[in-house]
Amino acid sequence: MARETATKLPSAVEMQKEDELLCSSLRARTVSTIRNAGGGHIGSSLSLIEILYCLFFRFLRIDPLKPNDPNRDRFILSSCQGAVALFAVMEHRGFLLPFSLERFLARGSELTMFPTTSISGVEMTGGSLGHGIAFGIGTALSAKKFGQSYLTVALIGDGEMNEGSIWEAALAGSHLKLGNLLVIVNRNRLQIDGPTESIMTLEPVAEKWKAFGWDVQEVNGHSVSQIGRALDVARANAETSPCPRILIAHTTKGRGISFMENSVEWHYRVPSEAEYGAAMQELLPWRSIGDL
Repeated sequence: MARETATKLPSAVEMQKEDELLCSSLRARTVSTIRNAGGGHIGSSLSLIEILYCLFFRFLRIDPLKPNDPNRDRFILSSCQGAVALFAVMEHRGFLLPFSLERFLARGSELTMFPTTSISGVEMTGGSLGHGIAFGIGTALSAKKFGQSYLTVALIGDGEMNEGSIWEAALAGSHLKLGNLLVIVNRNRLQIDGPTESIMTLEPVAEKWKAFGWDVQEVNGHSVSQIGRALDVARANAETSPCPRILIAHTTKGRGISFMENSVEWHYRVPSEAEYGAAMQELLPWRSIGDL
């Protein structure tokens, strides 16, 4: 009788390595898309990769084959400068057909500078900042009204917190006791005009949101394990507490490419041929120059 062999489960170290390799590949896809299209917000997009990866592959109850399922979780990219990263993750997850990103910014393409609801799986058309939480309040309130169990997740930028509409929505979310609403802040400390604390002081961010009645968590926004644990806590608490939740994810603008990291210059810029080659060698060191 043949001897059965037990299936070996991957170790935590192996899973972490796999996550890192996939996130590097998603960053490379983001950079190549922006270079080929000749436009895109590269710094913001690179800072969002692990957050979007965790949401689309580990957390959100969504199905690319049933994008309009009424019981799906709702995800809103309020910080719409991260559109290319969102498109890269959605392509890998199956919401976009393979090679869809080759059409980013092309004439007649639905993949425009910011996400629109013409794209399967996109809940809100982006462009003007400051509206994602308010939109999320509407979807979360609808879930409560009609007895649905889905969660609403809105991802905002830290510079976006300059908008007064963010704080009006923060008041409303707490007042309405929307425990089924989760907001994630991409806290990379840079916006288009410079450091956030020079443009409009935001700190103490956590204490401000606590004062508005929100349950606050803080994580390393590039640690898949930390993000994953925080998201699991947020879902578990949604069933037991009426407080809306906010996850402050500390990230690095331009993450993964040494000469782009923490640089305002790379908020919106297309890499030259030499810069593109250098970036790809950092992101995909196992690839040969001719393959890049």
